[in-house]
Amino acid sequence: MKSNCYKKAFIFGIVFFLLGSGFVSGYNGINQSSEHNFQPDRDKKINYALDEEYPTMIPIPIESKKSETNTLDITIVDTPDEFSWKNIDGKDYTTPAKSQGNCGSCGIFSAMGALESVIKIREDRTDIDPDLSEQYVLSCLPSAAIIPGEGCSGGMGYMAYKLMMETTPEGNNVNGALFESYFPYQASDDIPCSNIRQGWEERLVPILDCGQILIGEDSPENREKIKSIIMEKGPVAGCMYVPLNPDVFHIWGFTHHNPTDYYPYEERTLEVLNHEIMMLGWKDDPSIGNGGYWICKNSWGTDWGYEGFFNIEYGALFTGFMIDWVDYELNSFDWPVDPHPPSSPSINGPTSGSVRTRYQYTVSSTDQDGDPLYYTVDWDDDSIQEWIGPYISGEEITLEHSWNRQGSYNIKVKANDEWGSQSDWATISVSMPRSKQLINRPILRLLIQILDFFNFANQ
Repeated sequence: MKSNCYKKAFIFGIVFFLLGSGFVSGYNGINQSSEHNFQPDRDKKINYALDEEYPTMIPIPIESKKSETNTLDITIVDTPDEFSWKNIDGKDYTTPAKSQGNCGSCGIFSAMGALESVIKIREDRTDIDPDLSEQYVLSCLPSAAIIPGEGCSGGMGYMAYKLMMETTPEGNNVNGALFESYFPYQASDDIPCSNIRQGWEERLVPILDCGQILIGEDSPENREKIKSIIMEKGPVAGCMYVPLNPDVFHIWGFTHHNPTDYYPYEERTLEVLNHEIMMLGWKDDPSIGNGGYWICKNSWGTDWGYEGFFNIEYGALFTGFMIDWVDYELNSFDWPVDPHPPSSPSINGPTSGSVRTRYQYTVSSTDQDGDPLYYTVDWDDDSIQEWIGPYISGEEITLEHSWNRQGSYNIKVKANDEWGSQSDWATISVSMPRSKQLINRPILRLLIQILDFFNFANQ
């Protein structure tokens, strides 16, 4: 009798261990959806920040920059107490914030973001949303990196501008920035330039001029320099220092989503610069210790700050110690006269199923202008496919996906044309209930073998 109790207890323990280890079909894991464009690759070591999802770039020693001369004579102009390129008489000349993923490419993102805005400003077109390719710089302009060829270690926005202007082999022999649709971002500096899509030479947006200015530490005089450049030339890429231990700046952005919140100033000694953001405006406020704050755009996704934007008190984290500016020549590129966004896609497929089983979904959208279409698909399981395409307007495409955990998921799909115009999201809900089969067959066979062993032992 006692032997049977031992056997039952032993078998129960094995079953409990297997259930707890996730070997049961239909494992009830927690579904953690994410709006980040790119998830961290845990095999790739980037240790410049405590959080691998939001890396900074390799530190730039200040002493190496102090001897450099300014590349622009700054003309101080009268500036208002408050200014933002997000709201000029109700018009927004910025583009949406992006995510650099697990790659220290913040300098490239700040540079592309500033250029996108400058294009809209020069053309006076808020109906276009140029989405320029950061991957083109990573893959085709490796000398833009602080360590050549290692763009995910970091690179200055100015070097990206400079090389994009050059028609030398280092500058890929052409002048211009490329659209995202021709070289989608993959958060890696290992992607070869040959992966670029055909016809890219005809879709380059030329750069007229660029420069880098060492502004120096915060002062009322230096603030006026930055304000004048932003107002006269448009948003700029600005260097700053992000403290890594403690990780206060990263955390602050997750807890402050109000457009009136600002990161406060605290006394620090500057040793290095390790992050670049886009500076697009300011607000003077005498109730704030240093008299106001800068309005900026980051590249850590839209769930950080307010839709990826944030404010930071004058002088805090040495924001704007060094800036990169860019200029674009009006009418140097043939923009569409009256662009229309694609229609919201249709998406059809199973709404329930079993985990670890691949299911097919059909997607289609139409574009009034007949532009080729690309699709972004968020499977709601930390898996996002961006810029799938190009496809003909109205063409029905088939996508496949499987989920590894039980739960409910909202598949989201939107269409993009090559000009950056995006449709509304289309959504379909999918449920992956717990499987009725409690234990998969290999585990069941193992338990039967264990029972047979005990029967043999009794005999």
